[in-house]
Amino acid sequence: MMRLFGSLLASSKASKHPLLVLERSLAAYLATNKQYAYEPRFFSAQPQSAIPQEFKFSQTHAGDKSVQENNKSGIHVMSIQHVKPDKPTPHELRLYKLSALDQINIPSYVPFIFFYPNNVNGNTNINIDNLVIERSKLLRDSLLETLTRFYPFAGKYMDDNNIVCTDEGVHYVETRVDGDLSSFVAKPDYTLLQGLLPSPLNCKEPTLGQYLSLIQVNFFSCGGVAISMYNSHKLIDGRTYSTFLNAWASAAKYDDPQKMVYPNFVSSSLFHPNTNVASSASCPLSFLAVRPAMLKRGKCSTKRFLFDSSGIQTLKEKAAASTSVSPTRVLAVTSLIWKCATAASRSLHGERPSILQFAMNIRGRFAPPVPENAIGNICWTGVTRCDKLKDSLRLETMIENIKAGIAKVDSGFLEKFKGEQGSDYIVDEMIQLGGQLSTYDADFYSSSSMCNYGFNEVDFGWGKPVWSCYGNFRDDIPLYANVIILMDTRNGDGVEAWVTLGQEEMEILENDPDLLSSSYMLLSSLVLFKLD
Repeated sequence: MMRLFGSLLASSKASKHPLLVLERSLAAYLATNKQYAYEPRFFSAQPQSAIPQEFKFSQTHAGDKSVQENNKSGIHVMSIQHVKPDKPTPHELRLYKLSALDQINIPSYVPFIFFYPNNVNGNTNINIDNLVIERSKLLRDSLLETLTRFYPFAGKYMDDNNIVCTDEGVHYVETRVDGDLSSFVAKPDYTLLQGLLPSPLNCKEPTLGQYLSLIQVNFFSCGGVAISMYNSHKLIDGRTYSTFLNAWASAAKYDDPQKMVYPNFVSSSLFHPNTNVASSASCPLSFLAVRPAMLKRGKCSTKRFLFDSSGIQTLKEKAAASTSVSPTRVLAVTSLIWKCATAASRSLHGERPSILQFAMNIRGRFAPPVPENAIGNICWTGVTRCDKLKDSLRLETMIENIKAGIAKVDSGFLEKFKGEQGSDYIVDEMIQLGGQLSTYDADFYSSSSMCNYGFNEVDFGWGKPVWSCYGNFRDDIPLYANVIILMDTRNGDGVEAWVTLGQEEMEILENDPDLLSSSYMLLSSLVLFKLD
């Protein structure tokens, strides 16, 4: 994930006091609670209840304070723990230095959820409780091993320069969900996804001294499981997110050591931390990534659009007919949505510039390339614009504009990020970016793609996820509107686009003939919220 997620729809603050840490095994929970019947009564095409914005927990048993439940939502919390590395971090590694690129990222939490069926091959005699216990142990044991290699993930963010790696562990929650995973995935209600995430984040509390990772494992009544993670963007970009997940899955499958995924901690030695610019808790370097002009007030709408392979091919052919550029599926979809969103805004507000910032994984753009398993924010923000008079709103025009913005972030530009003077250059470029993204007489859009990151390849031993999604659209934290988030479809050749716009703009966008001719709108994902 790129720096964009520092400003995307995620709280920049964490709960000062996480939920009470409970050291109670899942097996003990199941032994003292009645058996769950396999009954898809909670999630359905027309859900009867919704997860509240703030969870109100009640005790499961009188006198037993070790288990808490959210009875209103049908999600029962079985255990809350600190999962720590299985081996202590050596003393010389206990202060992890953030790189100059990490320093400029807002410490927001980025949530994703991955849905897995029970995959018992039609065996109706399977004992769901035994299956849950087996998979619970597998996930926790493999996480212990993985955290030993990814030791900063078990640390805490202390200041703009360091992560303290004292093996306090990740915040780890296990739940049982009343419902059938396949019913929910078939037609998800996005408001319900909040309950599948770890403890709610509180934007009123500071992030210093908080977890880098929070994980929640949700076991459905059918035996399916949804694994969700909040990871801090202070250290973890999209590629780092994927590297960690695939390493965890590899450990769960007991892969051969030669097939295991290992992290590379080269970032801070390449991009030396900035020590020349004054930084404090009240005014960190990450403030350079804040774009006040991009904040919008009023009602917003989020909808999900599916582009299958045939729709994407149509887009590519349309672009090839009038330009020499051969776009990727991500470039084609991003360009189309940007074009349609700009047209919707101009129909309401008149002609004005449209500016797109897009996240870029820059590991492969260095000479020689930085390894893809390098940990940290090795990413940059590209910027392009469509001027009201110079550029017409055509698909090929938007593609060419984005390609021009990408071309500016070449190896010659990026090599200046390295070495002793690199951090000063990064700060200067951030100030330049801020100037481009600070005018109030333009429309701003943000785009980030998780395509080709291997999220759909994360297999813990019972198959690949049937669906993965971004997981944070809340109405109680500051949000950026005009956002495009792209994910791979399950088969890998399509694109699922989550688009957030003002409600009026969305009403126009969803009826745009160019968009509808290339995609399917999935109505069940509609979310409305108000930005005050």
